[in-house]
Amino acid sequence: MRHPLVPFVVITLACGNIGSPLLTSGEVYAFSDVVGGDTLVIHWPRSALPVRIWVATDSPIRSYVQTAIDRWQSAFLYGEFRATIVADSNTADVIVRNMPSDIGGGISAVAPQCSGETDLDPGQTAKTLRLPMHVFIYAAVSESTPGTATCYSITMTHELGHVLGLVLHSPSPGDVMYRNPSFDGISERDRLTAVTLYSIPSTVTITGRR
Repeated sequence: MRHPLVPFVVITLACGNIGSPLLTSGEVYAFSDVVGGDTLVIHWPRSALPVRIWVATDSPIRSYVQTAIDRWQSAFLYGEFRATIVADSNTADVIVRNMPSDIGGGISAVAPQCSGETDLDPGQTAKTLRLPMHVFIYAAVSESTPGTATCYSITMTHELGHVLGLVLHSPSPGDVMYRNPSFDGISERDRLTAVTLYSIPSTVTITGRR
C-alpha cells in the first residue's frame, strides 16, 4: 500500500505453486496501514452497501468476481460486507477489468499464471478514499493453460479482500491474503481478520459516486 496523498497501489504476485492450503491458527493478521503517525482503517459503511462492482459481461473473470463476493460475504454473520455486480460501470464503486493496470504509478508483476492489482485513489488527505476503486486481473499465459482458472479464482478473492479493507498482506501462505496466495478460498484467519476489521471504527471516509 502506498502512502496516501498520491495514488497508492496494492499489487499481488498471484498463484505461485497452487496447491493445498497450509493449516492456519485463529490469529488475526495486520490489516491497516500507518501513515504519518495515523492508523488508517478502511472499511465500507453500512450506508454504502451493497458495494456495486462492475465487470464486463463477456469477461473471462466475471464468474470469479461473483465467487469472490460470495466468499467474503459468507465471512460475516450480520451482513457487515455485501456486494453486487452491476450492469453500468458509471454507477459502480469498484471497476474490475481483465487487463494490466492502465492507471500507472505501480510496479508491474507477473506470476506463473496470472497477476492482480488493486488501485485505491486517495482524496486530498490521508483520511479519504475516492471512488471508484479499480481492480485489474490478467493472465500471464494463455487462457487455456492449466491452472489459469484456479489462479483467477484465487486472485480475484485476494483482490476483493483489498477492496473490503484488508490493505496489508498476511504473513502466512495458508491465507488468501498472502502476498503470493495459493489457497483457493478464504481461510479461518482471513475470516477472523475481516470480521475484526469490521468490528472497529473506520478512520477513512470513502467519497465519490454516492
